[in-house]
Formats: sequence, C-alpha cells, structure tokens
Amino acid sequence: MLTKPPGWPLLTAFSLAALVALWWASAPYVYVEFRLWVFFIGCALALVWTVRAVAALIGDADAIRDRKLRWFIPWIIVCGVVVAVSLDMPFRVRFALSESALIAHAQAVARSGTVSRECHQVGLYPTCWSEATPCGGARFTVDDPGVRTSAGFIWSPAGQMPDSDVEQFDPISGPWYAYSGWDKW
Repeated sequence: MLTKPPGWPLLTAFSLAALVALWWASAPYVYVEFRLWVFFIGCALALVWTVRAVAALIGDADAIRDRKLRWFIPWIIVCGVVVAVSLDMPFRVRFALSESALIAHAQAVARSGTVSRECHQVGLYPTCWSEATPCGGARFTVDDPGVRTSAGFIWSPAGQMPDSDVEQFDPISGPWYAYSGWDKW
C-alpha cells in the first residue's frame, strides 16, 4: 500500500487543502488562520507523502520511476496554489466577480448614512457590519465562514479614508481600498 503512488484519498486531501487555502487567500487581507492552515495541514500532508515516497523507494524504486506523474501531482497542486497566491489571483478573481454587487452595496450604505450590523451576502463576500464614511463613502467587513475579522473594504469615491480604527489600507482599484483594523483579540 505504501509503495503505491498517491491515490484518490491523498489527492483529495491535497485538493481540499488547496481549495481552503485559495478561499482564505481571496480575502481583502490574509487571515492568520490561512497561515496556520498552510503550516499545519501542509506539514501533515507533506509528511504523509514523504513517508510513502521513502517507503516506495526502499521497497520498490520502480514504483516511483514508472509512475512519476502520479507521485508528483500533489506537488503540482502545491505549486499551483503558491503561484496563484503569490500573484494575488484568488483575491483578484473573487473581487472581480463581486465588484458590481460590492458597488451596489457600497452605494446603498453610503446613501443610508448609518451603521448596520445586518449580515448580507454581497457577491462572493459575506458582510455583517457596514457604515457610511465621510464624503459619501462606505466601509464594510468581510466575514468569511469560521473567521470573524475587522478587515474588509472601503469604497471612497472622494479618496478620503476613515482615520478611526483603520490600521492599514491598500488601494485595490478606482475608489476601492482593502483595510484592516484591530479586531480586539
């Protein structure tokens, strides 16, 4: 069993770990949970693969030589995730797919002029807190499942940033900024 190339259970584990990592990497700011997930799950999967590869090399080196592609599919998945995250592709794709819904939500929040704690699904982003900002803008959090944070988006057509509890903000495109604030933990 250990000398055979990775089968569907190990490839499924690598694929699911990659999908979770890509989803968390699509947030406006990288979550701490993303780093922990990559470290612990990545190390566990790498250890399983390494034990199997060493056992195969000792038991039957031809098992690796004859089926190289199947042995290296997990590492192809890992390299794909590393390249995608390095190029910020998960965020760019999720933001592009959600931009029209984000604009509509930001305009509604800016028109309301109030703070809302209602949860909404805005495009591909769940948000549970929003407020109007000075100069007709809006700010709202992104609350992905399993992660509650004070990071999200600022929509500021006038370019004025709220200065209250925003620690860091980065321009995305046009009037859009990603922000991170202190979430009191």
